[in-house]
Amino acid sequence: MSARHLLTVVPAIGWLKAYRRDQLPSDLTAGFITAVLLIPQGMAYALLAGLPPEVGLYASILPPLVYALFGTSRTLSVGPVSVAALLVANALAASGAVQGEPSYLQDALLLAAMSGLILILMALLRLDVLVNFLGHSVLSGFTSGAAVLIILSQVMNLTGIPAPQGGSGVDMFWAAIQRIDEIHLVTLSLAAGSIILLLASRSPFIRLLEGIGVSTGSATLISRGGPLVIIALLTVLVATFGLGDAGVAIVGAIPSGFPSPTWDFLQAERAMALLPSAITISLIGYVESVSVAKVLAYRRREKIDNRQELIALGAANLVAGFSGSMPVAGGFSRSMVNFSAGAVTQLATIITAILVGVTTAFFTQWFFFLPKAALAAIIVVAVAPLLDWRSAVKAFRYDRADGAAMLATFLGVILFDIETGLIAGVAVAVGSFLWRSSRPHTAIVGRLPGTEHFRNIDRHEVQTWPQLLLIRIDRSLYFANVAHVEQVVAARVAQQRDISHLVIICSGVNEIDHSAIEALEQLAESLRDAGITLHLSDVKGPIMDRLARTDFMDCIAPGQIFISAEAAVEVLVRDGGSDQV
Repeated sequence: MSARHLLTVVPAIGWLKAYRRDQLPSDLTAGFITAVLLIPQGMAYALLAGLPPEVGLYASILPPLVYALFGTSRTLSVGPVSVAALLVANALAASGAVQGEPSYLQDALLLAAMSGLILILMALLRLDVLVNFLGHSVLSGFTSGAAVLIILSQVMNLTGIPAPQGGSGVDMFWAAIQRIDEIHLVTLSLAAGSIILLLASRSPFIRLLEGIGVSTGSATLISRGGPLVIIALLTVLVATFGLGDAGVAIVGAIPSGFPSPTWDFLQAERAMALLPSAITISLIGYVESVSVAKVLAYRRREKIDNRQELIALGAANLVAGFSGSMPVAGGFSRSMVNFSAGAVTQLATIITAILVGVTTAFFTQWFFFLPKAALAAIIVVAVAPLLDWRSAVKAFRYDRADGAAMLATFLGVILFDIETGLIAGVAVAVGSFLWRSSRPHTAIVGRLPGTEHFRNIDRHEVQTWPQLLLIRIDRSLYFANVAHVEQVVAARVAQQRDISHLVIICSGVNEIDHSAIEALEQLAESLRDAGITLHLSDVKGPIMDRLARTDFMDCIAPGQIFISAEAAVEVLVRDGGSDQV
């Protein structure tokens, strides 16, 4: 293997060879700050997935180390994330797995390993383009719907109501409403206090520190440790006053050390049952990770390799499955913390993983009295910003079709399930695209006086000619939309009786398929029978190359293909339009 190929497969070699000593303090700081955030967050997301809290810690050790070797983003923080955790919980609930049973954890490991294999297979087949079908509107509707589901799934931990897990958002909501009289007030108080403290540890705490002379940057970094400090305080509170005996749910004993690598979860029957969910987890995790990685890369003028990201995330998830952890992806909030804390390279992630590993090996007993309400509060505060209602308003104002795709995805996720929501959103988005492309925008144009510019006659004061009709088509022509163009031409020709020449301006046409070519040939013949000659103008080079391999020019003769609309006017309107071409 050549050095260049090795560098492509293992991007870490590049940043390691160029690493400078002065970068180490920044990576150390970012690694420590991210670890402080990741430890409580990892346990919280394991709880969200219905898994033991230590599984979230395991997912924050080996998988990030693997991504650090193979990933192309220098600041993406890979580990447990809220959306993947929700997908795992829903998938396992739908498959009949029971939380707390050994088979539940086995299925979670299987999902992680299968997701890794799917991502690697997509890389080998160069299928990274498939995720482009999950447009921004669909993703925004999905994340907003997922945020609602995540919050509803934490009702039991936030209030103490023994509400059932899984099902649609409506089911979870009504189940909680019907048992609202069973709220555990102490649990609710701890949850509410946790949320208030978590929110206060952000902007209000930063402003407080700035008020006593701490710089904005330092105040921001200090505030990142808020979640860990808060859960430490609440853990001490629960232990001191014996709130666990009063009915407050606590994490309990977390085993120290690391799980032994295992193959026991590899079961063909379960793999087939979980395959659709594994595909969903893979696609959503990849899209989320690459989106975050690109945002951060743009800020530093770095480049992200989409295909290599498939390999890196696939390897991370594959390792996650065999090391006893849940599916992983790049988290937005955690990556932003890593970036803002000064991470220069993936060494920051390596440092984070080492610190989480040390905590897992030696300090898990400190979390025995940690209230689950505090972890649920961390989840709620982390996912609440995903409720992106502003994007929905903007989408409906700009394009109702995009807004409809967003709404269909959101409602599908809330009313049914995640897969249904995604399918509904993609179906609406693709359907609206096909509808619009089947009815391409066309404009009758004329020349702006004193210029060579041609504009829509309904929008501008332009010069036109009774014997010449200029129609601009603003979309590629293919089998599904050429009939619409024929209808527009027929309607306009019927209105303008003096036409002897019709020019189709193709400046907005990037492709013409064979069906459209045949339709244009038939149109030319029909127009010729009516005494009208069909011409084209502004045809792009690649289309001209393909037309040269056909007899299209013979079919439209005596029509021509002009280099521009102005050239067509100069020839066809010469001497008042009496000249014939």
